[in-house]
Amino acid sequence: MARDTENSKFSFPACWEDVEIMQINFATFRPRHLNIEDYETKMKFWKDLVTQYLKFWGQITFSLRDLQLKLMRGDQLPACLDTVLSEMYQQNQIRPRTDHDPENSWTGWLINSLVKRPLSWSWLKLKHSVVGEDVEATKLVEWIHLEVLNDICGLMIKKILPENRGKLFHFDAFKSLCDVHHIRIHAEKDIFACLITLHARHLVGLEFKTEKQARCIHLIKIPFKETDDLSINELDLGVHRLQITQADLLKQLQNLEEEIKANDEKARQYIKENKRQMAKTYLRKRHLVEKNHERRSLALYNIELLLSSVEEAQNSGVVRDAYKIGSSTLQKILSNSGLKYDNVDEVLADVQESLEQHREVQDVLSNGVLDTASTQEDDQLENELRALCGETNSVSNAAVINNNERLEVVISDQEMIEMLANLEVEEASVSLPSTRTVKPCKSVSSA
Repeated sequence: MARDTENSKFSFPACWEDVEIMQINFATFRPRHLNIEDYETKMKFWKDLVTQYLKFWGQITFSLRDLQLKLMRGDQLPACLDTVLSEMYQQNQIRPRTDHDPENSWTGWLINSLVKRPLSWSWLKLKHSVVGEDVEATKLVEWIHLEVLNDICGLMIKKILPENRGKLFHFDAFKSLCDVHHIRIHAEKDIFACLITLHARHLVGLEFKTEKQARCIHLIKIPFKETDDLSINELDLGVHRLQITQADLLKQLQNLEEEIKANDEKARQYIKENKRQMAKTYLRKRHLVEKNHERRSLALYNIELLLSSVEEAQNSGVVRDAYKIGSSTLQKILSNSGLKYDNVDEVLADVQESLEQHREVQDVLSNGVLDTASTQEDDQLENELRALCGETNSVSNAAVINNNERLEVVISDQEMIEMLANLEVEEASVSLPSTRTVKPCKSVSSA
């Protein structure tokens, strides 16, 4: 199974090299009431060590004998592990592997091959049994460490499931996925325990087969979405067969390409040796292999086209479901908020009416009577502007208000004559036939 390195080793605690401390830790537990603090310290040491060791190697299932052999110090076996496992069992940190079996019919697979007969009694019965013939059987009872199990299941959920939605795998293929994603798992039975747990959480579907009088996992289905049916149906099997065929064709094409290269090398070698007939033989063989390669390539294209169509259909179903969810959600929002056509139209009419009223008020305010003081100020400003421009004659009462309450500029006759006299016409801007001399008026009667 997956390992960080082949020579990786578990780092034991610093006190592991202390002979006196480890002799105490390896000895059996004294009654707890004699020294509660020492008892708890020693119990915590072993519980932490067992958990860290199993996590390091990715080992979910273990037995008392297995731990004793792996945690040996020299030729000394830890004699206190039975009490440690009993404490961990009472605190629900471990449980018998047979209890992890979801169906009684799977029990045969779950029993370790070292156990020659089924162990149907519970841990408490084993603990209180002092019959000599049961001691070795007790050491072979397999346990599942729940914390290690949950950690490895969490890695599978995070790394494997999201990338393989809607796919079906053989057990060996799933085991390879664990290696690819660097998920360290000690043995196949540990993968089995993880898959049973994921199946119980409705995250994967499983199909079993009987092999060597034992029931084992044959296929693992990772659903496309959480609401999909976990049972493996004919459609899943059909897609799985297409995927297997695709993989087989890819391998065949690789082998055919290698064979083509080998025939070319043989032909070149015989040409160098001046054996042209033998070279022609390998060239003919290469042509046959190329035709076979072409047929396999066409078959692979058709299979990939079918798989692409299936995947597209699944994606289309997802889009359709998204449309349904979005439509129903929008309808609920509109219904809860009371947004309807009649209501919206009525609100818009009210808004339009309010805006028109506001506009009318603004028009009335803008057409109001001008303030006299402001009018006089404007006249003074006009006179100052005329003085700045060199105009000596100021317009008195230039601005008056007519009956329509509009400003009207009044100019005297004399000012009009002076303005006309000051007009200039550019040369050649008026044609000669149309040029006329305008005589100034001697007098203009005042109005």
